[in-house]
Amino acid sequence: MTDWDFYWDLVSNMSLAGMIVIRACFLCSFVKPFLENKKHMTLVWGSYAVPMLIQMAWPGEIGGMTAHTVGVAAAFWGIYLIDRRSGEQKIFLAVAFYLLIYAAWGIMLAPWETLYDMLLLFSGAPGNVIVQFILYIVMEAMNLAMHCIVMALCIRIIHREYRYKMENMTKGELALTLTPLFSIIAGQGIFQFAVNAYEKDTDQYIWHRHGSYSWFQGLYMLTAFAAVLTVIVLWQRIKESQRREKEDAVLAGQTADMKKHISEVEKLYLDIRSLKHDMRNHVMTLERLCGENEEAGKYLRQLKEQVSTVLPDMRSGNPVTDVILREKQKEAQERGIVFENRFHFPEGAGVSAFDVGVILNNALDNALEAAGECRDARVSVSSYPAGNACMIEIENSAAGIRNIDRENGLPPTTKTGADHGFGLVNIRRAAQKYYGDIDIVQDSETFKLTVMLMRNGS
Repeated sequence: MTDWDFYWDLVSNMSLAGMIVIRACFLCSFVKPFLENKKHMTLVWGSYAVPMLIQMAWPGEIGGMTAHTVGVAAAFWGIYLIDRRSGEQKIFLAVAFYLLIYAAWGIMLAPWETLYDMLLLFSGAPGNVIVQFILYIVMEAMNLAMHCIVMALCIRIIHREYRYKMENMTKGELALTLTPLFSIIAGQGIFQFAVNAYEKDTDQYIWHRHGSYSWFQGLYMLTAFAAVLTVIVLWQRIKESQRREKEDAVLAGQTADMKKHISEVEKLYLDIRSLKHDMRNHVMTLERLCGENEEAGKYLRQLKEQVSTVLPDMRSGNPVTDVILREKQKEAQERGIVFENRFHFPEGAGVSAFDVGVILNNALDNALEAAGECRDARVSVSSYPAGNACMIEIENSAAGIRNIDRENGLPPTTKTGADHGFGLVNIRRAAQKYYGDIDIVQDSETFKLTVMLMRNGS
């Protein structure tokens, strides 16, 4: 080996090692939004980079597809070790990253080769070894840069279209998404076989004799990426439609139950208030009749106190919210949770009592459940005007900070079951009916939900 061969091999190996390191970084960037535990990304990086670097240094050449298969398989286990939720999704991410490696390489190969030929031609010294070596270093650096640009763009597009990142993937969904991926990978295998067979028969690379080959392969990988992206988009739209149907069903059920419940309670409420009014009159009459009889007077005073506690005066300003708040306060007392109520219904704001009821029911259910996990459990609910808006605040004790989904700004549900996970979604939908929204502020000990409703909304 000549001195120049040594330096060419050195640059080639450094470029290959740099590519492995860069791809490991992109793997971390690709999978991070899908993981609940984001503290051990070094393990993900190493699970891909270390096996690839070992194969690179291994005596004897290991085939490209074989090497990448080993690296991506190791990466899957690294991802799965730090987040064992939804193994199906981790398989999809590993296989999708495998495709991204080839897609980025195939898309930028032809432009890179064209640029290399142009620079070599315009250098004016195609036979000069030093010029060729310098151009080789420059082009390897550009290869890394172009690879980074394509990988970053592809990952960004997938992140944008894959909306429900924290939801589990079923086996059927995995089969749906892997079918085009494996077809594309099989196509890449055919390309690789053609390259190897041509090189073996002619002792030349196919793209040196047929320049259009690189462009054809680039077009194939670009089409392949578009096909995978289409599958992801359609799959996410199906998920969105299913989720919307579940949200509508849960909200309709909550509204129907609330209407029926409130109707019954309002009737009972009026009956008790009427009875309470009559009982007070009867007690007052009996007090006058008993006169100086001390025992009778004591008995009547006790009876009067009991009558007063049968139905406390309505505090929230609306019978619907009054009943909801009383039930939640009773539940809090039974669970040993301090319940602070400073809520008053926004009269004259054009806000439906049922929409406010949906907000209070869902928000207080979540607050009581979260506070129940704390030692000094506390839940507070309040409301106040802010310009042309009505603000509702529910604050509760919390046992740590909950993760927030960057796509929708909501914490992912920790509950299971078909009707769970829609509380904050339905609160937001109720707020948006009045051109408002929700805001979440939290620290390690408290969680505060603020709901804004614009007055005279529709």
